[in-house]
Amino acid sequence: MELPNPFQYPKSPHIRRHGPVGYPDYGRYKPFLRDEFEFRCVYCLERERWYPNRGDSFSADHFTPKSIQAGRETDYENLVYSCLRCNSFKATKVLLLDPTRTALADHVQVDEDGHIVGITSEGQDLIDLLDLDHDRAVEVRQEIVKLLRVKAEYPSDSNVHALYLSRFGYPNDLPDLKALRPPGGNLKPEGLERCHFERGKAGLLPDVY
Repeated sequence: MELPNPFQYPKSPHIRRHGPVGYPDYGRYKPFLRDEFEFRCVYCLERERWYPNRGDSFSADHFTPKSIQAGRETDYENLVYSCLRCNSFKATKVLLLDPTRTALADHVQVDEDGHIVGITSEGQDLIDLLDLDHDRAVEVRQEIVKLLRVKAEYPSDSNVHALYLSRFGYPNDLPDLKALRPPGGNLKPEGLERCHFERGKAGLLPDVY
């Protein structure tokens, strides 16, 4: 059985699947961002399902801060999905690594002991600016890795499997993006057919990811 690798950073830049336009409040883009970035923080890779209040612990983050480019406050192309902790640490900082332009796996990696290390100076800057290697973050990664090891050791145990699904399955509240109507339309309507909600309706979503 092949288990997921939740702390493997992307090996290629993220290519956006959605293109909503026109919301006057950038927070309205959150359903699209959830689907876009697979319900996990683009910076630390922690998932909604690892938090007691799920998606409420995540937000739309301006990659280029509003204080630098106020005109991009509601530009979907400037928004990424971030946990509140990473968003708070980032604040008005300017990051050198844009996950939509850069393969983060070329710059940062997570070791087996749960620590995150910079492969490049830019990667180390990312770690330092967002405090990605603080003790609690390391503990979370160690707990997740431990669960995967238990699942590998006891693949048929129903209790272990239930816990495994609870951590690595998709959220129960997949956003129905087709039901949303951005005021300015959608520049990438084809992405709606591939959203997680539609794939779930068609029975195409795996149990874990």
